[in-house]
Amino acid sequence: MQWNVVDPSQTTSDDLAWLGEARRQGFFGRLTDDLVRSAVHGAHREEFAPGTVGLRWEDGPRSAIVLRGALRTYLAFPDGGQATIRYLRPGDMTGIFAPRQPALARGLLAIERSELIFIDGARMKELSLADPRFAWELVEEMTSILNAAHRALYIRAFGSMRQRVVSAIVERATAAGQLASGRQVTGTQHELAIAVGSVREVVASVLGNLKHEGLIDIRRGGVVIVDPERLVGEAQAVIGSAS
Repeated sequence: MQWNVVDPSQTTSDDLAWLGEARRQGFFGRLTDDLVRSAVHGAHREEFAPGTVGLRWEDGPRSAIVLRGALRTYLAFPDGGQATIRYLRPGDMTGIFAPRQPALARGLLAIERSELIFIDGARMKELSLADPRFAWELVEEMTSILNAAHRALYIRAFGSMRQRVVSAIVERATAAGQLASGRQVTGTQHELAIAVGSVREVVASVLGNLKHEGLIDIRRGGVVIVDPERLVGEAQAVIGSAS
């Protein structure tokens, strides 16, 4: 893991290119340059290797925006199980935005090498109180996050195992920019089973059916997308027009 405080000199010029895709989409993509500069002033950047937990439930209030890579947010259960809430790509925001009770055991796991910028919770509150534009965009972002969480819980509660696996493949591929025919989505069957709240044997059976039907191919360390349109169609059909 590498940790770097944002250099204020980077935020005083018109060049915010170092933010990459995060400047063009997501929360930062909807802010003016001056608000982005204010937000990143004093923030710090961290890099995470695949499999590294980047945010834990006991951390204090702070926001994280993905600069590069792909990550998975989840709730952890006492028995070791997990419930995936979202897959994140550059521009997406997550974090602990205010002290809360009860404290939920959750984490943010890098599924490929990733970099995030962390903004202290007090700074986010200060900017929200000072500028209604910032506050409104934060409301919009929170709405998107809440909608994604509701969708994930809906799939977990009412979706079949096939629907849960297909949704996980599509969301993971989308986050990693790999939702296209011939692209490989990395991750073992055990990792996928943890993400969907099942066991490897059950997930392996579902993957075998998807391969037989021509939706995916199975490779060591991941799956290859064969028919992205059908995969997306199944993932969207889980909650129909309510998505």
